[in-house]
Parts: sequence; C-alpha cells; structure tokens
Amino acid sequence: MRTAVAFRETAEFQRGRTGERLVAELLQSRGWYVIPSYDYSGEDGDKPPRLQGLREAFPVPDLDIARDGIRRWAEVKTKAAASYTRLTGRLEHGIPKRHYWAYKRVQEITGCEVWLFIYEEQTGDVLCARLDDLDAVKREYDGPKMSRGGMVFFPRDAFAVFTNVKAGA
Repeated sequence: MRTAVAFRETAEFQRGRTGERLVAELLQSRGWYVIPSYDYSGEDGDKPPRLQGLREAFPVPDLDIARDGIRRWAEVKTKAAASYTRLTGRLEHGIPKRHYWAYKRVQEITGCEVWLFIYEEQTGDVLCARLDDLDAVKREYDGPKMSRGGMVFFPRDAFAVFTNVKAGA
C-alpha cells in the first residue's frame, strides 16, 4: 500500500517555494517590504491564502509587497525554462487560467497591481511583468491538458529581466 505524500513535501512544491523565497529576498534587497502570503495557508498549511468576501473568495498572489507608499502583489512561478511553442513560434511561460482570472479579480478588489515573476532555473533569469501589460499579448488555451480550466500563456520577451541570479555566482 502506497502512502500519500503531502503536497507540501513534494519536489514540485519545494521548487516553487524556493522561487518564492528567492524573489522575496531580491525584492527586499531593493527596498521592498514583503508579506509572504504563503505564511497564511490554513492550520495544516494545506489551504491557499484567500481574499474572502461574503459570497466569494479568491486565492491571492504569493507576495504582498510595499515600498515608498506603493503596494503591489507579486505572483512567483518557478520554471525550468521557457517553452518553445510551434503554434506561435515563440518562447512562452504559462499559468493556469483560473489563477490568472483570480489574480485579475484580486487586483480589481484591492486596487493593487499584480506583477508576475518567473524564475527560470536554467538561465538564472528572474523575469517580471505587470499582469495588465501582459493582457495584450496573452494566448489562452481552453483544452483539458496541463491544468483544469485551461492555461494562459505569455511570450517570454514580454517580460523584463529583473535580475540574473547566476551572474554573480
């Protein structure tokens, strides 16, 4: 009989957490104050932190950040590398569509911009872009592969390079 492994103990979860901590440290080194949303994930650490209303709740991005009177959300994704897509002829990064729309709703409710950070393990690049700036270049996929509810893809070159963590190594 196989024993179920808690999601927080999987390699996938640990990779993501490493990226979240890396980006939090990079932001702090640039003067940002950080509230890691993942610190608020239920009694057993098994529930995503949510912005809760009377009838609806939305998962919040990984980091709540502030500096000099500016407050933003930062969602962090850790990827091995960008994927080349024959359909578009470009390198892309994607996120689950249901998360994309939840982050857009969190932005509407809070009035705070959502930024997407991608940590590429192979290149060492930490990429970033405002979710609103990615709207014009996004590609939506509605099929059943990859993630329940579809995916949203963005061209890699729509992101700015925030830093490269290998450059100083």
